[in-house]
Amino acid sequence: MKWEQHNNGDGYHCLSIEADWSELAADYDDIVASYAKVPVSGFRPGKVPRSVIEQRLQKEIIDDLTHRTVRRFGREAVREAGIEVLGPAEAEVIECAKGRAFRAAFRYHPMPKFTLPDLDSLKADAEDADPLDQISLRLLELVRFDIPDALVQEELALDGIDGAVPGSAEWEAASDRIRLMLILKQIAKQEGIEVDEPDVNRRIADKAKEFGTTPNALQAELARGGGMQRLRDMLLAESTLDYLLERNRHDV
Repeated sequence: MKWEQHNNGDGYHCLSIEADWSELAADYDDIVASYAKVPVSGFRPGKVPRSVIEQRLQKEIIDDLTHRTVRRFGREAVREAGIEVLGPAEAEVIECAKGRAFRAAFRYHPMPKFTLPDLDSLKADAEDADPLDQISLRLLELVRFDIPDALVQEELALDGIDGAVPGSAEWEAASDRIRLMLILKQIAKQEGIEVDEPDVNRRIADKAKEFGTTPNALQAELARGGGMQRLRDMLLAESTLDYLLERNRHDV
């Protein structure tokens, strides 16, 4: 796989990727094999010739291959380039076809550069306020950086808010949520705080019970809308705030 970085000049950066067919062939074969179970008129289940599968289901196979390789090559290129991405990298101009090189361009916002404050200066002093809220507000006061408008709009859309404009209360609240999450993720990285799968599964089970559904159904719904990453980020933020609160309590 080859990659190259560009600056689009529109606030986004771009990462172009190219990979030889040999790097996709195994994924293609795996996807074709998975379609062998699909019923095809005139053939017994599991006995459909590969050539028939490819002919009749080529669009579905290539769609699956595109989805799989975009994610894989995107992650690999970001890692190799040493890029920290703010929000999801959006794939565009994708070229994916059997026997041909894979090409795609990803646009993304680079992670803003900021310096973390002294973590021992975040004591919660007001007795009549939530200590976690106090720590959050203190972090927002001490660490300032801009959030791209596109990410604020996405955050507002997730909350079902339309029509908010920069400077409005809704816009500023969404911007602060994103900024706080980024600060907490950076603290978590520095302090070695992680969220593991059992933590995620427990939260999904709790929420499924609250919503009257099953954990599997809720997980599938979250996966479709990118909610799994949002859930992990939320759990990481909670763990980091708990860590900061406990750390400052020990310093008293």
